[in-house]
Amino acid sequence: MSDNRNTARSNVTWRGAIQVLPGQIVLAKIINFAAGGIQIQCSVVLKEKQTYQMMMEVPSPRDASQRTQVVCKATCIYTILSGSEYRAGMKYFDVPEQHMALLAEWYGG
Repeated sequence: MSDNRNTARSNVTWRGAIQVLPGQIVLAKIINFAAGGIQIQCSVVLKEKQTYQMMMEVPSPRDASQRTQVVCKATCIYTILSGSEYRAGMKYFDVPEQHMALLAEWYGG
């Protein structure tokens, strides 16, 4: 299996949430992160090619106790069953300008 990613991913353990339907928010765990893409783990199957509103709780690279809730949108690229939960590859976008520098610190941008 080849890996066509343009950027390296960092393994992380961040809290997150994804709005799967209006008024229905599901907790998620971000398990890896890169410029523009993440992999999440959650209890529901996400639909490929669908865009979701989501939140990532991103720690400061210098002080993990300092966390910022970053609200953005993400489109599901793939979803697979992994044990009793689902893993989904997501392309995130619409990140607020004030959080861009924080994310860039994580992906080396």
